[in-house]
Amino acid sequence: MLREEDIIISLYCAISDVIGDQDYKHSQGNLWLSEIVLIGTLAALKGGSFRQFYTWLWRRGLAEIPDRTRLSRLLKTHRAVCTHFLGKRSFFNVMDTFGIEIIRPIREGRSYESAALAWKGKSGHRWIVGRKICVCINGDGEIVAFAQAGANVSDKTFNAIANDPDTITLADAGFKDKNGIPATLKICKRGEWNVRMSVETLFSLWDRICNVKRMCVKTLEGFITRITYLVTLTNLTQKLNKNLGFQPCSMVQYAL
Repeated sequence: MLREEDIIISLYCAISDVIGDQDYKHSQGNLWLSEIVLIGTLAALKGGSFRQFYTWLWRRGLAEIPDRTRLSRLLKTHRAVCTHFLGKRSFFNVMDTFGIEIIRPIREGRSYESAALAWKGKSGHRWIVGRKICVCINGDGEIVAFAQAGANVSDKTFNAIANDPDTITLADAGFKDKNGIPATLKICKRGEWNVRMSVETLFSLWDRICNVKRMCVKTLEGFITRITYLVTLTNLTQKLNKNLGFQPCSMVQYAL
């Protein structure tokens, strides 16, 4: 197992390698862009509420961090840089959805914010009130594309992710559409193409290591920001695994 300091340093070095010369710091700010991305990935890795994560970050004195609300706005403002961390498509890719509970079903519709953010739907054969994320991963386990919507939508809503003429994307029967599916999307029956289990392994790691199955957010922008840095964290750990000799799809050694 890696020490906490080793995990943070490894993630920071991997982020700096990707950002490179684009790293900068505002004249009135205390954090470099690479440090902001690092904090976002650590928040995704730690899971739980952002208030708890801020207390954890402040106690370790990792940087001259601003106030909690200011730091939250910084993560939202600079999340666009995370597109540089997306992987490249391989010939065979795998696509699936993951349901995230945001509020308890009994609290559905109690406030305007929750009504605009969380929707009731099924995920993993159970009802949740939250949102759904669809990811497409390549042969190395890196996420190449992702999208999100309310939990009430069907999986076929995300079929456009597989619309790449040079690749083939494997998916389950939930992505069937009577109006037709993209020519590059292959619907696999149960028990066929067991390579699709790689995305299920990723979802299991998200649940056990990052506590993503239930997310503490209050706005849609906060949800998108957390998901964006979660995708960045996933791709960074997959690249680090190759250098450290771990299994490609593994995040246990990075648990905080």
